[in-house]
Amino acid sequence: MHKYLLIAIFLIVTGAVKAQDKRPIHDILDSLQYTQELPKDILKTKSMVLVDVPPKSTTPYIRGNWHAMAEIAQPGFRKAGIDAVVYYHMEDIYSGKESFEAFMGNFNSREIENVVFLIKENGINKVILTKVHDENRLIVPGQTAWKIENANMEELMSSLYRVAGNSPQDRENLLVTTVPEYGDMPRVIKARRGEYYDLNFSSEKLAIPMFADTAAISQAMTNYPYEYGFVDPEREEKKLRSDGYQYILYYVHSTSKSVKEMLEYPIKESETAFISEVIVNDKTRTSSNNINTPVYKFYIKHIYSGNIFLGKRWDAAPRWQDALINYVDNLRNELVRN
Repeated sequence: MHKYLLIAIFLIVTGAVKAQDKRPIHDILDSLQYTQELPKDILKTKSMVLVDVPPKSTTPYIRGNWHAMAEIAQPGFRKAGIDAVVYYHMEDIYSGKESFEAFMGNFNSREIENVVFLIKENGINKVILTKVHDENRLIVPGQTAWKIENANMEELMSSLYRVAGNSPQDRENLLVTTVPEYGDMPRVIKARRGEYYDLNFSSEKLAIPMFADTAAISQAMTNYPYEYGFVDPEREEKKLRSDGYQYILYYVHSTSKSVKEMLEYPIKESETAFISEVIVNDKTRTSSNNINTPVYKFYIKHIYSGNIFLGKRWDAAPRWQDALINYVDNLRNELVRN
């Protein structure tokens, strides 16, 4: 993953940026070189759409109804000749290292060449069109793009249609669907999925990519009973094994429902909230989060096999500090007997 995207994810996770604030990716969008020309071949190739809208609530934070914006936009994209083949919320894509890589793998397999950012912010609707940079990086700072914005969504889409109609590009996207297609969450786990902990944690060193201030991470890791060390988030896993690490700590950060889907937890149709459970000294503490509230869920991955250890209980939390403490406390409760 490109260094700048890693920094973006890093800032989202740290206390420097609130969990619900996506300034880093917006900063990347602001850095793009906007031109008068539509991205090359966008009228004859596939596009994905990433949507971002204001929250429904801030206390607690609950994701806004982004499907409503997608349903207004899709007929306009169809009329303009932009083949928007799949829609996602932007938070889902930028939800963690392994989830980002899983999304990119799916996009590559579908041969999606363009990315459309559909954003509503401070009462203004924005459409940003740009190319997917390469197989590993969705976009990078400074790449060329095209943008239009308007407070009125219908006027915005009409303007997009006029620009596309006046473009010298060949239009070959003639069979575009009239309704948006919402993408499924990708499989983050490629090997064995375990709702338990590995007994070998006790004899091996855990790598922790530096996703926040190390002092803050160490504070959250206080009850971790085994050895760990901080590593460069860009260092390849196989090199970490050479450095003496056999396990690595990761997280997924998106809405409770999206995180559960990415990590393959069962979800009932009737559920509107999920209960997190933590056991410390035989005492249980619980908390509830709306299915559309962003949370962090930590897990440990065995580097060589790719096996994932989620733990016995759903222990996600809106703050990364609380989520990490929860995971560590549950791990200690299972592996360490007084």
